Amino acid sequence: MKNILFIIDNNIQYERIKALIKSKNRRDVKYDFRHSALKSDIWEHEDFINSGSPIIDVNNETEFIIRNFELVISVHCFQFFPKELINNVRCINIHPGFNPTNRGWYPQVFSIIDNLPIGATIHEMDHKLDHGPIIARKRVDKFIWDTSFSIYERVLLTEIELFSEFFDRIINNDYSLISPENEGNIFYKEDFIELCKIDLNQSGTFGQFYDRLRALSHTPYKNAYFIDKETGKKIFLRLDIEHE
Repeated sequence: MKNILFIIDNNIQYERIKALIKSKNRRDVKYDFRHSALKSDIWEHEDFINSGSPIIDVNNETEFIIRNFELVISVHCFQFFPKELINNVRCINIHPGFNPTNRGWYPQVFSIIDNLPIGATIHEMDHKLDHGPIIARKRVDKFIWDTSFSIYERVLLTEIELFSEFFDRIINNDYSLISPENEGNIFYKEDFIELCKIDLNQSGTFGQFYDRLRALSHTPYKNAYFIDKETGKKIFLRLDIEHE
């Protein structure tokens, strides 16, 4: 029996991966699902509310993971895996970006801002963020009417398509690896936070302003904002885009 640990911090992908596992019917595999300590909507899922200890810390529980699992699969996990873990257990990351172009946080946001390709990637993990040899990747179409939210929805579906296609090969450790062409681009959470603050005196084209707002429009989140000089309050902005 193979023991596989999923560390997942995305409610939507959790449901889809559960359904995928059921359809694959691998009786030789035992799956364990955990999530990170950082609060997210997955905490409210009944499966985790009713489980004994759903939280796992990859840094503090490295030895436990090494002893008990042959494979760890990270799905939108908020944690950075330590070297000791990735050197002793095969660790796979399902990433919502087209590596190496979109490494790091909120890939679809920077894809719009910097006019970069976007997609989904499954890769073996190494000691760098969203970095390592690629198992599979696929680009996702990007349109002028897209917001962060609409692109992200397509990326999530593409992740599941790729994982379904390579599921058995990943479980069996029977796949070829692609070396990233270069180091690519890496975006940090701090880059996103800085992007959210709008300077009303900043100059640029309307196209640049449009791209920034749609890149930061992701229902239900309040991302883009400026500060009202009179009250000091944040004024949040979000684009609602329709096309014929």
